[in-house]
Amino acid sequence: MVIPVQIRNRRAAAEPDCPAIVCGNSDYEVLFDFDSEWDAFAQKTARFAFRRDGHEYAYTVVLSGDRCAVPVLSGIDLVTIGVSAGSVTTSAPARIPCMAGISDLHGRTVHPEPDVYDLLMQKLAQMRGGFRDSCCLIADSGGDLIASLDGEIIACKEC
Repeated sequence: MVIPVQIRNRRAAAEPDCPAIVCGNSDYEVLFDFDSEWDAFAQKTARFAFRRDGHEYAYTVVLSGDRCAVPVLSGIDLVTIGVSAGSVTTSAPARIPCMAGISDLHGRTVHPEPDVYDLLMQKLAQMRGGFRDSCCLIADSGGDLIASLDGEIIACKEC
């Protein structure tokens, strides 16, 4: 996904309809549109700065022409992106909103309850050998037989 950033008069700005970065993804790229002031610099460096958990962080990425990959971001709601070149030329940063990706959301994993049929089949398997003279059949709510003690699936109304 391409994020267009325009730099005019040393001020970077994202286009008004710029998409938010969804954290945890590695396929974002910034495409810079520089004014003529930047033509004198063959090498430019982009800086991605953000705040997470009360601490300031920044990534520095060398531009390849007028574009660069966005580092994988996580746990933030805003990243600022600016460019520098030479010894003193720098831009004010563009502000790009970020959204939490599913990998940013923490919590205890909840496993679904086992399927009732699977539980019944496990119970049947445990009963084998314990009831030699008994027979066990499982019927659904309509009274149709669906399984026997040996685990054989039957699907008949009359057996």
